Amino acid sequence: MKRILAFLCFLLPLSLLAETPHPDDEADTTESPYFVILSGGEEGASEPLPLKHTEVVSRIAGCIAEVEVRQQYRNTGGKVLEAVYVFPGSTRAAVHGLELAIGERRIAAKIAEREAAKAEYEQAKAENKTAALLEQERPNVFRMSVGHILPGDDVEVTLRYTELLRPEDGHYEFVFPNVVGPRYGNGTADGNRTWTANPHLLPGVPTPATLSIHVELAAGMPVREAMSPSHRVKIDYDGPDRLRTDLETRDGENGDRDFVLRYRLAGDEIASGLLLHEDEATGENYFLLTVQPPARVKSADIPGRDYVFVVDVSGSMNGFPLDTAKKLLRDLIGGLRPTDRFNVLLFAGDSRLLAETPLAVGRGEIERALSFLDAARGGGGTELGMAMERALALPVSEGYSRSLILVTDGYVDFERSIFRSVRERLGQGNLFPLGIGSSVNRFLIEGLARAGRGEPVIVLGPDEAPAAAEKLREMIASPVLTNVAVDYGKGFEVHSVSPGAFPDVFAQRPLSIFGKFRGKPDGEIHVSGIGGGGREISLDLPVTPAKGTTSDNPALRFLWARSRIAELADDHTLDPDSETKKEVTSLGLTHGLLTEFTSFVAVDTEVRAAPEGAGEETVRQPLPLPQGVPASAVGGGTVPEPATFLLWLTGMGAYACRRFFGKRRKES
Repeated sequence: MKRILAFLCFLLPLSLLAETPHPDDEADTTESPYFVILSGGEEGASEPLPLKHTEVVSRIAGCIAEVEVRQQYRNTGGKVLEAVYVFPGSTRAAVHGLELAIGERRIAAKIAEREAAKAEYEQAKAENKTAALLEQERPNVFRMSVGHILPGDDVEVTLRYTELLRPEDGHYEFVFPNVVGPRYGNGTADGNRTWTANPHLLPGVPTPATLSIHVELAAGMPVREAMSPSHRVKIDYDGPDRLRTDLETRDGENGDRDFVLRYRLAGDEIASGLLLHEDEATGENYFLLTVQPPARVKSADIPGRDYVFVVDVSGSMNGFPLDTAKKLLRDLIGGLRPTDRFNVLLFAGDSRLLAETPLAVGRGEIERALSFLDAARGGGGTELGMAMERALALPVSEGYSRSLILVTDGYVDFERSIFRSVRERLGQGNLFPLGIGSSVNRFLIEGLARAGRGEPVIVLGPDEAPAAAEKLREMIASPVLTNVAVDYGKGFEVHSVSPGAFPDVFAQRPLSIFGKFRGKPDGEIHVSGIGGGGREISLDLPVTPAKGTTSDNPALRFLWARSRIAELADDHTLDPDSETKKEVTSLGLTHGLLTEFTSFVAVDTEVRAAPEGAGEETVRQPLPLPQGVPASAVGGGTVPEPATFLLWLTGMGAYACRRFFGKRRKES
């Protein structure tokens, strides 16, 4: 019997190896993306990691960032390569340019409908032409394909985007996302295409692709302080309102988390007022109105709140993200008032509820909730949709205002279905999503805040948890501004304004209003609302360029179109013939923007045949796992040799057998 068990223990690792997903598998119903197994290969084999370096250059003027991302690919092997690289971007990025460089030849990309761009790219490869294709998988996830890279080729692809920086509590923040976290799919992925899973490296396995980030800031006002909570950086000042910052090292380890640069202006000022642009390309005039909300007023008479804390305890949250979430929740629950009610729902593949009805705040109830949280262990899938449906269906205490607090890293691929569910079922309450981790899914977090009429909060690590809890308590207790209305007057004829309606303002984050105007701008803009304590707020702004800005801002047409697309994207019905798709496609083509339905394609005119005997290979560039996310989050691993992987599995089987027989001997 023992020999039979030992033989089975040896076969078990082999069966696991047989079930390892292959990199070419496109199934979208698996719990997580596959891991690629990188092999050393035979002599003359192609280079398995064609991306060598990513260089980011950002120039920030006032509140607008212009960003260039240069990706350098190299084929050091003997095969013709196609490199496929899935990478993240800012949720507010208006991607408006792509350029392909092969040696001294530079080819500017053109915008086209997604299917047409894909067909042109495939045709170019078939004709032995080097080509690049940039597609949007999510508003914050892009896919770069570079085809027909010959042995010895150095290829550089440059993409350009613009984004608006919105300060909060006087702090500006520039974020460059570096890595796409693993996405949990439950077979209901949003969109008309399947999510393309991306290979990841094991934690601690450095990527050969190096990274450099350079930021130049011209704030227009004196900068009081600047720092990066995510990376070690060098900061040099070129004057009171100008600075330059660079990463201290260019190694691949920098790419396992979002790069964050925070800065504060002297006197906590922001660039309030109006930016204008008369665009020759479109014949349209664009504006951006920035309105600083009033300072928060603490109200002595705050009605009781009914809190539901919805906490992600899935596999990707295991370790540092879940520890951060627990610290955050301890601060939040421990700070509840005696007049409040609360409940806690933990979810992964299924969900567990602390109590069937809301609990009154008392010492015993708080200890019960904290014990419930402390017992949570990260593991399993991320069935966020079902968890939110259960939370939204919970009874609300009579006479109480409902606030849902969602704590998650957001690693799911069915964001829009959750947006719709929240919008339809929330009622009169608010949802405040808290993104936990070094590389959270900001598309989900920010989209849920819009759907739930709340504010997004990102917590990078445990040290930020206490401040985040205090900020959230203040936001929920009292909005900064409600019933917002804007009157543009008779001298400023506006149209196509985005957003179309203004939600309550919870954070001290400026209102950003994009639109178009006709004729000569003149007069005053009147902004009104209700501030803390019920007091009426009004503000008159002249129709002149804001302090510290120029009179012409070409980025505004991209930012206006991106703002309109973002409004439409949250509500996209997934119908391929919908009016939403037609409008988004038109905006992308008219303004030269990357969207879900428009892509950039660049094709070299030179035909270059492959060397005799050289085969072709498609290589999916593996990404590092986000800092703090364990390998168990994606259910696999990357090893340098298949034999090493087999030995590892065999060793694990032998270890399990030793534990089994050791236990049997001890019992006997």
